[in-house]
Amino acid sequence: MASARPPPPERNLSLPGPSRPKPKKTRRSLSYEVKYKIIQELEKGTRQVDLARQHGVNEFTIRTIKKDAAKIKEHMKITKSTGASMIKYFHNQVLLKTEKLLVSYLVRQARRNMAVDTRSVKEYARELYAAVSRKMGITEPKPFNASSGWLQRFKMRNKITNINIGGEEASADRAAAREFPPFLHEIMKEGQYTDDQVFNTDESGLFWKKLPSKTFVVKNASKIRGRKMQKERITVLFTTNASGTCKLKLSVIHTARKPHTYKSMDMTKLNVHWLTARKAWMFSTLSLSWFDDCFVPDVKKFCEQQNVPFKILLLLDNALGHSPLLLDRHPNVKVVFLPPNTTSILQPMDQELICNVKAAFSTKKFKLLNDYTNTREELRNLSDTTTDSKSEDDEDQQLAEQKLLFKQFWRIFNIKKAVDFLVEAWDQLSVATVRHAWRHVLQGIPGVRQSQSVTGEVQTVAVAVDLAREAAQSVTAAGFSETTNDDILEVIRDPDVTTDEMVDNDDVSEEAGGASSQEEHRLSHSNVRGAIECVEKIKLLLSDDHDANRYEIFTTQLLQTMEPYFKVYHDNINTSRQQSITEFFARNPPQPAQASDSDRGRDSEDDFEGFVREALTSVDDSDGDSPEGQ
Repeated sequence: MASARPPPPERNLSLPGPSRPKPKKTRRSLSYEVKYKIIQELEKGTRQVDLARQHGVNEFTIRTIKKDAAKIKEHMKITKSTGASMIKYFHNQVLLKTEKLLVSYLVRQARRNMAVDTRSVKEYARELYAAVSRKMGITEPKPFNASSGWLQRFKMRNKITNINIGGEEASADRAAAREFPPFLHEIMKEGQYTDDQVFNTDESGLFWKKLPSKTFVVKNASKIRGRKMQKERITVLFTTNASGTCKLKLSVIHTARKPHTYKSMDMTKLNVHWLTARKAWMFSTLSLSWFDDCFVPDVKKFCEQQNVPFKILLLLDNALGHSPLLLDRHPNVKVVFLPPNTTSILQPMDQELICNVKAAFSTKKFKLLNDYTNTREELRNLSDTTTDSKSEDDEDQQLAEQKLLFKQFWRIFNIKKAVDFLVEAWDQLSVATVRHAWRHVLQGIPGVRQSQSVTGEVQTVAVAVDLAREAAQSVTAAGFSETTNDDILEVIRDPDVTTDEMVDNDDVSEEAGGASSQEEHRLSHSNVRGAIECVEKIKLLLSDDHDANRYEIFTTQLLQTMEPYFKVYHDNINTSRQQSITEFFARNPPQPAQASDSDRGRDSEDDFEGFVREALTSVDDSDGDSPEGQ
């Protein structure tokens, strides 16, 4: 009988339990700042494997960063210029450039003390996006709706907290405008100020070569050499007192300290005060210089001539360009700032005065243009030839002659001529017009007027615009006869750049990459160091504050704000030391030690210590220099 087989081994038919999860591989994301530093190290000759170990990444990652070096550099350049708090990559280069230009626009509006509402910002962003797309040559850009979510993220990325972006209606604050006249009345009553002693100053931009958009000069601007002639801008400061008896000398802010047309003249003896700024804008430091060197001497001279006590009340709007240090700048001048968003209602200079002067300036400019282009020979040709008998060739020839005359005209119509026209228009402003402009801010103030006899009629903007329009229509060149009042208002209005002008001024590249061909401005090492020293002085001056919590909050926010410049300062120091050591080694290459074998080790150590000591000494001496910053 055969023996029984052993039973087969039992199979484990139970379902397998949950598999042990594999450890998740940590992925390290490098910021653009770190990538940019890696690129700099690669350019210095550091090995890729050493950088991979240093940053805890794969060597393949370093090779990828090296491959994308151009894109990373361009991204760092653009984000640094926008002042963004976060470095975030935008696949949409058009949107990146749009946001950069939008920041510049908002800063410009804030300088002009112009509130912008959410709706207008979105509309301007959409128009700017389309303009940038056209400039880059992109016919079908990615959709961009300028949504509310995008606007919130845009404000966070660019730290837009000090720019007034209101709700749907960012209009003037009428409640504050109603409360200010009684407040001013109390100040005048307490200080015993008369209308002769109350002054107001306001600045306004002027494109002094600008022409109506319908003229052939503007339409053919892209074909004419020097097409940016209409964007030559100055800022003019207008100052009067409430009685209209004193119109101070105009102050002009220009980009040049001494233009070519003034080369043979003393700039301190002009018919205006000449101020200089890189963008021809008013800023806080310049406002202090204007106050000390222009306003105070002029009003003091006026008080001496009129036998009026030298005690002045100056009204200013609260624009960013007006320094708060003006409040106690001079013991005889009390400065009062108008409430925010009340300029259009209260400020006397904005109540037709500036518009009147600009319209009169345009009238003089058009009359000069008419006198120059209407030569005797051209008038004779027009009288001898009837309109019906003119051929197309004659009309083309006449148009060509007009273009030539215009080019010659713009050569003689220089900044000196424009300033002279401004001074003439300012001097022609009547006392009645000035008194009329102060009616809102002095409303309800029963003070005794020193100048009861008012000379001249009130010059309205409507009449001034009509005169400018008639002067423009008298110009025989093409397009001027079609000038309307709206065209004149566009010319004299405080310059507000269009989206196309923003793109043109920023010099956007026509390539799809969106790189700017404009050379980036650099900060000097000494300027950054001076700013840090000022911060330390501010902390020291306010260190005696009894409210320790307030001082702590202020210093913390101040240091956070200055952190990017601290980094620039440290980078400048490191770059300076690195360059100095490299230059030292280039000038003083180490020489082999000339000694016996027994003394070679000890002597070489001494030589090396002395060599390093000399190198470090040369580095310390070079720290006093001012290398270019980033």
